[in-house]
Amino acid sequence: MERPEKPASDAAPSGVTVEDLCSIASQFASQNRLREAVSVYEKAVKLFPDSLALKINLGKTRNLLKEKEEDERKRLMGKFQEERSHRDRLSFQFTSMGGLFLSKSQEDRAAECFRLALLNNPENANARMEVARGFYKANDFTSAIKELRNLLAIDPFRAEAHALLGRSLFYLKNYKAALHSIVDAMILDNAASKASPPELIEKFKYLLDKMDIHSRAERNDLVKSRLELFDQCVKHLDLEKESVLGRAPMRGLKDLGKPKPEEAARPDLLKLALRLRTFDLLAALSDENLFTISQQIKEIKVKQGELVFDEADESDMLYLLESGQLLLQKQTPFGPQPLSTVLKGDFFGEMNFIDPASRSADAVAVKDCALFALRRGDVEMLFDARKEVAVQFYWHFWKSLSRRTREANNLLKTFFAQEAGGPQELAHEQVSASKAISIDLARKLKLLQERGLSAKELRLLAAFSVEELYNRDELIFREGDVGDRLYIILDGKVRITKHIPGAGEEALAILGKGDFFGEMALIDNEPRSADAKAHANGTTVLTISREVLNEILSVDIESAYQFLSIMCRILTQRLREINLKIIQWRLMSGGF
Repeated sequence: MERPEKPASDAAPSGVTVEDLCSIASQFASQNRLREAVSVYEKAVKLFPDSLALKINLGKTRNLLKEKEEDERKRLMGKFQEERSHRDRLSFQFTSMGGLFLSKSQEDRAAECFRLALLNNPENANARMEVARGFYKANDFTSAIKELRNLLAIDPFRAEAHALLGRSLFYLKNYKAALHSIVDAMILDNAASKASPPELIEKFKYLLDKMDIHSRAERNDLVKSRLELFDQCVKHLDLEKESVLGRAPMRGLKDLGKPKPEEAARPDLLKLALRLRTFDLLAALSDENLFTISQQIKEIKVKQGELVFDEADESDMLYLLESGQLLLQKQTPFGPQPLSTVLKGDFFGEMNFIDPASRSADAVAVKDCALFALRRGDVEMLFDARKEVAVQFYWHFWKSLSRRTREANNLLKTFFAQEAGGPQELAHEQVSASKAISIDLARKLKLLQERGLSAKELRLLAAFSVEELYNRDELIFREGDVGDRLYIILDGKVRITKHIPGAGEEALAILGKGDFFGEMALIDNEPRSADAKAHANGTTVLTISREVLNEILSVDIESAYQFLSIMCRILTQRLREINLKIIQWRLMSGGF
C-alpha cells in the first residue's frame, strides 16, 4: 500500500489521522477481509478528500476485492457444475437401470428408478417419458397428461410424447385437445420421414368425425395452425447462429426430414417374409412389421416321432407349423392322452408365450415337420412400440385357446358310457332372471383389487362393465345357450357344471371373487359349453357384452391390448387346469 503523505492538517476533527485509517484498512486487507478494508478506505477518502495515497489504496483494494469475488464466483460455479454433473450422471444411471427392470417386467422397481432419475434431474426427458408411460399403462390418464405436458415444455419436438398425450386425452374424452396432440405427433412423424402408427391414424379419423371436421379445407387449416406453433418454436430456438448450423437458418417443420434411403433388404429375409405371410397369425401384419419378425424368427426341422418340447420345458417359444403334423398329448399311467392335433398353418406353444411356466403337454411330430420358432423376448420391443402387432397376436391366441378349451371340455364326455340326450333341460323354477344393480367405480376397484389384478386391468374392466345380482342356484346361463357376454365375479361364488353322459352333472369349477367365465363365446360365437349357476346368495357379477368388446377393440388399441392380454392369460390358466382334469377323469374311468 502507498504510504500516506503528510498534509498540512493530517487529523480529522475527531483526532483520527490518515495513518490511523490506513493502518486499520491494511489490517483488514491482511486478514483477507477486503470488503471491510474497502469500507474503511471509502470513509477515509470522505474525511481526507485530498489524500492521493488513500485514493490509490482504495483503488487497489477494490481491484483485489473484485478479483477475490470473481475467484469465488468461479469456485462456486465449478462446484455447482460438478454437483450438477454428478446429479445428471445419477439421473441417467437411474434411467438406464429403470430400462433394465422394464425389460424384466419388474414395473414397480422400474418406476422407482425413473422417479429417482427425475429427483436428480427434473428435465430428464427420457425418465419423464417412462413415468408418463407407466401412468398411461395403469390407466391413470390424469397423471400421465401432467407428466407429458411437463415433458413437452422441455422438448416440444418429441412425437411419442404428443401421441401418448393424445391417447390420454382421448380416453378422458377431451376430444379437441386429443385431436391437436395427435396432429402434432403426425406432423413430427412426417418431419422424421416416419409412418405414424395405424391406430393413431384411426384415432385421427375418428376425432375428425367427432369434431365435425369433414372437408379437406378444414383439415388443412387444422394442420396449418399446428405447424405454425412448431415454426414458432423453431424461431424461438435461435438456431441461425454459425456456431450451431453454419450460415443457413434453421428450416421450419414443413421442410424438415427428407426420406432416408431404405437399406436393401436381404433377399433371403424377403423370401422368408413371404412364407410367413401364409400364416393366419401373421397375414394381416404390415410389410414393415412382418419383416421385423422375419429377422427374429428361427427355422426348425423335426423328424417323425421326435419331440418339439415336453412337459418339463419352460421356454417362452411360440411355434408355427409350415408343413407336417404334430400331436399335443399328456402322459398318463395308461399311455399318452391326445389333447389336440396341430396341422399345417397352425401355431402352438402360445400358453407359455402368454404366461411362462412348465408346458402342460408334450408336442410330438406325427410326420416330418418344418417349423418356425419365435421367442417372446425377441418381439417384446415390437409389441411395446406397435400395439397393433400385439393385438393381432393376442386376438389369434384368444381364438385358438377358446377352440382348444372347448375341445378339452368335449373330451371329458368320452371317459364315461354314453347315455341318451345332451344337456338336461332345467325345470322352469330353476331359471331365474338376474337383477340389475349399480355399483360405483370405487367399489368395483376395491372388490377386484382383492384378487390381485393390476391397476390397469382393474380400471379397464371396471370402466366397461355393468352389474347383475343372483341368488344361490339361480341360472346365469346354460350349456347350449348363445353367448354374447363374459362375466367377472365381484362377490359370492359361481358354479360351472357340465352334464356328462353316464355320470350326470359334474362340477368343473367353483369360481370366486375376481374370477372370469363365459369369455369363450365372445370370440368364437359358439354355444355355451357348460352351465353357470350362482353358488351363494348375493352373488354379484360384472358383465361385458360383445358390443362393448367390439368398441374396445376398434377404437382404442391400448385398451384392446390390455383386454386381450387378460383374456388370454385367463384361458391359458383354465386350459392348464382342464388338461390336468382330463388325466384325473381318465384315471377315474379306468383308463378307457
